Amino acid sequence: MNNNPHRSLLLVTGASYIVSTYLLLYASISNVPLPKWGGYLDVGLVIVIVYSSFTIFGKGKGNPRYDAAHRTALNLVPVILLGMWLFRNILDFNILLPGLTWRIFLLLHILPYAMNLWKPEPTNE
Repeated sequence: MNNNPHRSLLLVTGASYIVSTYLLLYASISNVPLPKWGGYLDVGLVIVIVYSSFTIFGKGKGNPRYDAAHRTALNLVPVILLGMWLFRNILDFNILLPGLTWRIFLLLHILPYAMNLWKPEPTNE
């Protein structure tokens, strides 16, 4: 079994992205404002996401895999835009767009480096 010490960092980052995006979607479709604790939770998750993203960027710098990240972007962005178009009547774009924009921007920037940490290239040593 491959014992990769960076997988826990990647899993925490992924879980933080998922929960933070869920809170963002909930806030954009709800008729009532997000509770105060939800805002504090989201800010805490944003701090975790930004810190872990910089850590991933720093640790995964050796030969990033841009081809897989490019394919992911080619599929992810149209799916998100299609979902926003399908649910345009129930989404509040004033809440959704700023939060979704920086999340996608940061995700697409760290994805090649995260792929290096998830499954490193074998070395000939």
